[in-house]
Amino acid sequence: MLKIIRRIFIIAEEDRKSLYISIIFSVLENMTIFVPYMLVFYSLNNYLNDDLTYNSIRNVSIAMLVSIIFRCIFRRIVDGLQSAKGLNIFAKQRLKLVEHLRKLSLGYFSEGNIGNIISVLTTDIIFAEENGMIFLGQLISAYISLLLTSIFMFYINMWLGFGFVIIVFIAFLTINYLDLVNKKHGAIRQEQFANLSSAVVQFIKGVGAIKAFGMENEDNIDLEKNFEKSKNKAIIFEKAYLLPRILTESSHYIGIALLISLSLILYFSSYISLEFVLGMMIFAPISLDSIMVIVNGVTRFDILEAGLDRYDEIMAVKELKDTHKNIELDNLDIEFSNVRFAYDKKDVIKDINFKIPEKTFTALIGPSGGGKSTITNLISRFWDVDNGKVTIGGVDIKEISLNTLLSKISMVFQNVYLFEDTIANNIAFGAEQATHEEIVEAAKKARCHEFISDLANGYDTVVGEGGATLSGGEKQRISIARAILKDSPIILLDEATSSVDPENELFIQEAINELVKNKTLVVIAHRLSSIKEADSILVIDDGKMVESGNHKELIMQNGIYKNLWDLSQLV
Repeated sequence: MLKIIRRIFIIAEEDRKSLYISIIFSVLENMTIFVPYMLVFYSLNNYLNDDLTYNSIRNVSIAMLVSIIFRCIFRRIVDGLQSAKGLNIFAKQRLKLVEHLRKLSLGYFSEGNIGNIISVLTTDIIFAEENGMIFLGQLISAYISLLLTSIFMFYINMWLGFGFVIIVFIAFLTINYLDLVNKKHGAIRQEQFANLSSAVVQFIKGVGAIKAFGMENEDNIDLEKNFEKSKNKAIIFEKAYLLPRILTESSHYIGIALLISLSLILYFSSYISLEFVLGMMIFAPISLDSIMVIVNGVTRFDILEAGLDRYDEIMAVKELKDTHKNIELDNLDIEFSNVRFAYDKKDVIKDINFKIPEKTFTALIGPSGGGKSTITNLISRFWDVDNGKVTIGGVDIKEISLNTLLSKISMVFQNVYLFEDTIANNIAFGAEQATHEEIVEAAKKARCHEFISDLANGYDTVVGEGGATLSGGEKQRISIARAILKDSPIILLDEATSSVDPENELFIQEAINELVKNKTLVVIAHRLSSIKEADSILVIDDGKMVESGNHKELIMQNGIYKNLWDLSQLV
């Protein structure tokens, strides 16, 4: 318990001071809870000794009212310092997590990890901000309350004090048992929540293909299995949780009965007076309420700890190192030197060597899964090579700041992603300072100004998430307009015309011609006819560069390229 409390203080960082102050006021609030009971005991004592007068009743009433007012004031201060700061603290953690994710390699974002990320952002952090700060003050107050109550019991009677300490000790044994069960099964449940999130993400992403091929029942089976697993894990947790919960609650209620019984024994043994017995009957229930606060806190803090563990696991993932060096490059020649790269321990790129001079047209061709897209990802440093190095202008890209590197590169791929925002903002993504006139000019060059102008709100039209309200060809042209506006000297292009209709193909090809003027162009080619004029063609197969040269040279080699070319002529 103390470990997780310390952990929250570490997370709080510069807001830690506010938490310390909130805890002080939380303790003060907790102490005011005892005041009415003390006043009742005082009045009862006066009544039994025939000292209860109008003035004493008036004074007790005023004191009770004042204690209630102060309790309200302390509660308001605590809420302001804990709840508001809790939202602020975990808002910062969200931003920190997103900033960290931005610096990770693309290889981390598998569907399994995406489910985990979603679960942390939408479940774990929300639970932490809603429960962590609130129960933090209550827990610390509960511990202090038990300490003060123990002192008070010893003040009344030594044996009553020892009895109270023994009851609290037994209660803490049951709480520790509850804590162990929570940690064991809570972590399992949280893991299953992440698995369920992954299954849901996978189902939603593939729902189009599932419907198209009539596979709803088959794919629903996997999703239903995950729902079933989540249900079973929850049931197992509840069953395991039942006994320790019964024991902890029993320690509370039995403890109250034992305190009252002990006070009666002490009274009949002439160790305490009648007023103390009557006072104990009133005070005993409140004296052990702190145990139930700790029990509820343990349950929530175990869930919180499991969530923070998963948060820490993500934050511990190694980032791509950024030197932040703004190195001036003499040229933009791209070179791979003995590059090896493995994904999930499987070699994807195997000792590749090549050089792409600046302002030249280089095409990558070969079978699917051969490593073409991986090469463009390594140029962009979406992943880091395992061996060898990738250089631009003779400088290892690991030595160039990520911002500088990516400012030199624009990417246009087949799977275009547009944000749920205006078309203008989607085009200006990566060039936020662009004026409206510059956005329109880029759209005209990309051959998309006409269809944008026909929309009801023109450039202010909000497209659906992923660009769902636009056709594939329209999205492609907007992505090309985005690249034109960015005006980077290196263009990485996954041949965008391979899966569009003839009309869009013409528009897109015209847009690409505008994009690549005086640029270094690297194309992942699907149609060999489109790369016949390339300065260099690299044939990639099984992670290796098996052939290289221009069209005429490769035809003469009578190898893989020649076979692919001959096949393309038959279509």
